[in-house]
Amino acid sequence: MILKKKILSKIGKAVIFQYPSKEGNEHGVLKDRFLLRGGGRSGVPYWDVVDLIEFPNTEESEWLRFGYYRMARNRLVWGSQTTITEPMAIWKKLLIGAAKAKPWFEKLILEVADELRK
Repeated sequence: MILKKKILSKIGKAVIFQYPSKEGNEHGVLKDRFLLRGGGRSGVPYWDVVDLIEFPNTEESEWLRFGYYRMARNRLVWGSQTTITEPMAIWKKLLIGAAKAKPWFEKLILEVADELRK
């Protein structure tokens, strides 16, 4: 429970993306987070997160990021130094495109939609 509180305590805090080379940085705010105890290897616990990040200086301000934390040597560590973080419109295109192209992904999306309808 303490770890869950610590992970969720990041909501409302600044998020900084540092891009390689001279691409610059992007500053935003973690607006919301969903947390799920994930799988782990060799007994190392993981917590998966889905983050809603607001980048106020972008055309589409709400972005979605998937990431994770892990407990490494009794220390909670952000394990997603490199993530895919995109505006909602791009996520929609990505998910629809993958579902149309890959039957296994379409099956997953349809199963999720069925669960949501229940």
